[in-house]
Amino acid sequence: TIGEYLLPEQVSAWKRQHPLSQVQLEISNTRSVLEAVAAFSVDLGFIEGSHTHPDLVVEHWLDDEMVVVASPSHALAQQQTVSVRQLANAGWILREAGSGTREAADRLLIPALGRVIVEMELGSNEAVKRTVASGLGLGCLSRLAVEDAISQGVLVSLKTRLPRLRRALAVVTHKNKPLGSTAQDFLAQCRAYAPSGPGLRRASAR
Repeated sequence: TIGEYLLPEQVSAWKRQHPLSQVQLEISNTRSVLEAVAAFSVDLGFIEGSHTHPDLVVEHWLDDEMVVVASPSHALAQQQTVSVRQLANAGWILREAGSGTREAADRLLIPALGRVIVEMELGSNEAVKRTVASGLGLGCLSRLAVEDAISQGVLVSLKTRLPRLRRALAVVTHKNKPLGSTAQDFLAQCRAYAPSGPGLRRASAR
């Protein structure tokens, strides 16, 4: 979610101010990002969810919100409020294990529903969105990932009786690898980012 919907804007802003600076952005799931930072393969990692690692420093960055979405043609799409029982009996299209989005979806759905009927696990938000839009099942994704599809009428956000779920977006660095000046400056730009989306907000001080 961060790599597809937040970092491109940050990288573009950085390049406008530093046109000669080289930036390499790799998009992976949370597990892979943690492994890359721990192995000194990258300078900075951006992850979804709360994680700890003995060699890493995880800094809370932004707060995000999860939403349940469906195709406008789905049987539950026209209901004013979808019950927990209906959600438990529905099929779901979810991200793969190891994804921060999947971790957040499981944290929201499993305690409330008792079971989740997973029709398909997919490796990207866009794949989940397209499959949900086809009517095959429900999705649970970041509002960041679906707000464009909702505004275009491709997906609808379901009103449910589930508790509201906010999740942390975080920056990860290696405690034994001092950041160079370029990485420090980029991180400072990210920290100064003021979110304006309806489901996104700056993390509160902790």
